Amino acid sequence: MTGVYSRLLRIPLIIGCLFASTAFAQDQNWALTLYQTVLTDDPIEDVLLGQADYDSNFQLTALALSKTIPVDDTRYDLEWELQAVKHTSGQGHEEFNALLAARWYPFPWDGYLNTDVAVGFGLSYATEVPEFEIANKDDAEDLLAYILVELEFKPQSWESWSLVVRSHHRSGVFGLFNGVEGASNSLGLGMKYRF
Repeated sequence: MTGVYSRLLRIPLIIGCLFASTAFAQDQNWALTLYQTVLTDDPIEDVLLGQADYDSNFQLTALALSKTIPVDDTRYDLEWELQAVKHTSGQGHEEFNALLAARWYPFPWDGYLNTDVAVGFGLSYATEVPEFEIANKDDAEDLLAYILVELEFKPQSWESWSLVVRSHHRSGVFGLFNGVEGASNSLGLGMKYRF
């Protein structure tokens, strides 16, 4: 069964390669993001405010494929994203996420360091009910909501690459998903390649 999941984790990369030839003519509307995070049982507010305590025994690595959905406004775009996630420490299951995000572009310092922020919402499916969530919350489920917050930084000299800081949040949406009140949060770093 593990072989099946490892093949599934390659799907975003394969899809990206298949569409790369047409994407180059479309102003880098596609992106691959590889990131690693450390989990916390603290709420999302603490993660976003830099006040969370992290458990380095629980980590995940994710590969995400995204595509921009242009809108008639230069300040922001929409994008969809698919993620394949492997929990690499503390638990060994896989996770698959699909979401829609909005990305805001203009910041005053963009002449020195291009910066944008994305917020996304979608669904998260874990191949097993996560041990971390069972241990730290009253209820846990395999299917939950997913929330992403990402800061992207691109120095002027980098052409297609950028550095990302991501929060990765599985959520019961205040009990909407089978009574789950909370789930798990994580924060980490990664690299994005636009093509």
